[in-house]
Amino acid sequence: MTFGRTFDLVIHGARADDAGLRAAAEWARTIGHRIRAHVTWEPGDARRFAAEAARRGTDAVLAVGGDGTVNEVVNGLLGTDVPLGILPVGTANDFARQTGIPEDARAALDLVIERPPVVVDLGTLNDRAFLNVSSAGLGAETTAETGAVAKGMLGPLAYALTGVRKLAGEIEPRRARFSGPSFEREVEFLLFAVGNARATGAGTVITPLARVDDGMLDVCLVEPMALGAFAGLLLELRRGDHLERDGVLYAQLPWVRVESEVPLTVNLDGEPQSLTQLEYRVLPRALRVHVGHLPGEGGENGAG
Repeated sequence: MTFGRTFDLVIHGARADDAGLRAAAEWARTIGHRIRAHVTWEPGDARRFAAEAARRGTDAVLAVGGDGTVNEVVNGLLGTDVPLGILPVGTANDFARQTGIPEDARAALDLVIERPPVVVDLGTLNDRAFLNVSSAGLGAETTAETGAVAKGMLGPLAYALTGVRKLAGEIEPRRARFSGPSFEREVEFLLFAVGNARATGAGTVITPLARVDDGMLDVCLVEPMALGAFAGLLLELRRGDHLERDGVLYAQLPWVRVESEVPLTVNLDGEPQSLTQLEYRVLPRALRVHVGHLPGEGGENGAG
């Protein structure tokens, strides 16, 4: 263990009074490390705090929150050599689940202190980087329609309940044109995902072959199907066993463009957007991050 290091914690405002987090920070101070805490108030704060910490000089910036907080910190660190750490205290914590990062704040902080960072790829959607998965269609709409109060009370179960409500109604297909190297499709779809990693939506393994260090993005496209078949597919998605099913298209590409005449609800690392023109690209070896293991090397959901 190297003592006397500096760690900047970028803390989602809703988690600022978390007793476990405060105890973890105090423990790190008692063993000789410097902890600088920055509490977010509004969108954009986490990105700004991370960028400022990188300019000032730090041994790591730790995102303390869920996937949205992690995404902002990633974008603040883009183009720097400062590593990312994650203390997963959000609702889904999809990237942390896949990479063996403990939910306990002290254990997660100890992982950052003890384990050297690994170098991983990032994806970009238009001008914004993402670490995990971006999706559109049913999954993204479920995320967008799951309220903060429900997430706070029910955790990941809130996403499942919203999805069930959508399944009980009509599943409306979307239409878009997909273009990439040797990949051209103009199709209707129920959902699609572009993955740097494997799992989204609190453990749905949508891009099960993805690796965060292969210089590729994994694209999974689900075409319209009967409600009963789609319900069965959702069960397979939890395990990542859906690639042989009819109506599922899968490709590994360095970039892909998606064009739609009507706005698509797009989920980017847990945060919804509305877009008609989407350009995804991989940024190879773009970030250093402290993890327990890479996706595909452990037993968590999304590990393969």
